[in-house]
Amino acid sequence: MTLTTLVLNLKKPEITDHIHQTVIDLHDNFQKLDDAAEVYIDATPTSGSWTKNKKLYYTQPQNGGYVGIINLREGKAAPRWGSITPYAIGDEVIPAEDNGHYYSCIQSGYSSPFEPVWSTSDSSVTEDTFNKEVWQPSKSYSLHDIVLSSITNDRFYVCITPGTSGVNEPQWATSNGVSTTDNEVVWMTYRIVKWQEVGSAAHFRPFGKIE
Repeated sequence: MTLTTLVLNLKKPEITDHIHQTVIDLHDNFQKLDDAAEVYIDATPTSGSWTKNKKLYYTQPQNGGYVGIINLREGKAAPRWGSITPYAIGDEVIPAEDNGHYYSCIQSGYSSPFEPVWSTSDSSVTEDTFNKEVWQPSKSYSLHDIVLSSITNDRFYVCITPGTSGVNEPQWATSNGVSTTDNEVVWMTYRIVKWQEVGSAAHFRPFGKIE
């Protein structure tokens, strides 16, 4: 009969155990020890998978701060989404406002000036072009307005010089960081990033207020 320890439920091999079973038990024990070990951090993790209720301790806690953080949801850690940021396929982000999900880039490019409305359905795709509209002639545009070409080209254009657009649609640039002049308006070119929902995000919160 296999015995287990009281706190961590480690398996205690007996002399009569088969070698194969003993190796399995030791493997499980090492994993439990690793899971139970204290983890010290300088900042909230932006990678890795984390179990629910896992505590992480700050290496240099300060008066008025916290002892550490605790993960309230099993899931993946990732950097927070950033505006006008280059992303490559496979890059991962979490929304600035926690929605329980994390996202993987499936089309490389640049994020838009404003955070998208994230789709939370399993494997759904979010296009990173919040507040976009198709370009219109003789229209007044403001700084950071976003337009798309009337012919889809997988790019969006950010207004960097406000004014009134021309009577005819301009010949749009198609390289990142190249501008297009449109009567009074100047547009900066970016390739559209697309994100796919890929699972549950870890959710870290501080604990142990230091008075």
